[in-house]
Amino acid sequence: MKNISLLGLLCALSPLLGSAEGLLAIDNPAKNGQQRQAFATVEAFEGNDQVAMRQYGGDWQGTYSPRTGTNIGLLAARAEAGVQWAGYRVGALYRAEALVQANRDTSDLVQQYSTRSGYATGRTYALDYQIKGFEAAGVHVSKSFQRQLGNQWQLDGGLGLSYLRGKRVKLETGAGQVVTLNTKDFNANASRDSSSSDLNVTDFAQFNAPSGRPAAPSGDGYAVDAGVVLRHQASGASFELAVADLAGRLNWKDLPNNVTNYSNANKYYDANGYVQFNPMATRTSSYQNLSQTLEPKLLLAANYPIGSFELQGAASYTQGYWLPQAGLSYRINPQWGVKADFDFRFSTVGLALEHSWFYLDLRMNGSNADTANAYGLSAGISIPL
Repeated sequence: MKNISLLGLLCALSPLLGSAEGLLAIDNPAKNGQQRQAFATVEAFEGNDQVAMRQYGGDWQGTYSPRTGTNIGLLAARAEAGVQWAGYRVGALYRAEALVQANRDTSDLVQQYSTRSGYATGRTYALDYQIKGFEAAGVHVSKSFQRQLGNQWQLDGGLGLSYLRGKRVKLETGAGQVVTLNTKDFNANASRDSSSSDLNVTDFAQFNAPSGRPAAPSGDGYAVDAGVVLRHQASGASFELAVADLAGRLNWKDLPNNVTNYSNANKYYDANGYVQFNPMATRTSSYQNLSQTLEPKLLLAANYPIGSFELQGAASYTQGYWLPQAGLSYRINPQWGVKADFDFRFSTVGLALEHSWFYLDLRMNGSNADTANAYGLSAGISIPL
């Protein structure tokens, strides 16, 4: 995560540093600068509570260390390139977000299935999981405003509006109960409701197209962002509040949907080694038009400079989860600075190099990307016009 503010160099740096923040890639339009410039920023973070990130979508090999309660998998990515002048910003925008929530039983069952390590015989698993994710591109317009509050305080505010064209989406829930019969077989009473643009509607194994009708899903919508920054001019301290998707929606058309039910379905392997269910699991496929509400995301931050150093604290919030961070930055000279910070949810360490024209921030938990549960990248550049 890059610096939230450096008051002593505000005029030079705020146009560059006023882009996305934190683990959730939240943009604060209150930090748009006044200078005329071209800019480009990219923020990307992904992490999970259970396994190495590179195993999360695969076979879950390696260390497995889930939380006792709800385990999450998180993706937040944002990229923007455009121009800025007099507090305005106009740019091309890309966003991708996903949140997977699963209880411990579901996580254990997925891990045992993925690694083929065998189920815990006689255990009852209460299934409960949810997946929400989307990918979209579009156009973002924002404007900042400044107001002096007496002799000591300055209040900056900002609003942003995005038009989004949906590219991909997945909305899925699962619930029920699984009782293992032995290390390979189980009895299931469960249901799954999945809407996904990635379903191959021409593959009967994935989707029963209604009346054989294939369809191409599409979506579009909007998002509204807002933020404020309160600065104490004597001490250089600052306090920030930003809300991404204060209001936001993607409307999807012809989105493939599967509702699958397992009712007293005993899983077993037939003579040819294929998985069978008795009774058979049932699946109903359809196309849906649905409206996806974009979940609001919140950033709170505070900074206090001490000489060439600055103490920084921040917390991002989404869908019931707080992602706190603490950091320390050091200003080498008016052009260069460095920073280190720690996030308390995924235990990542971020190291940043900053210049008045660019910044680069890399973060990871541990020193090996192959075994890391979380990692991220933040980078940006501004070119005066």
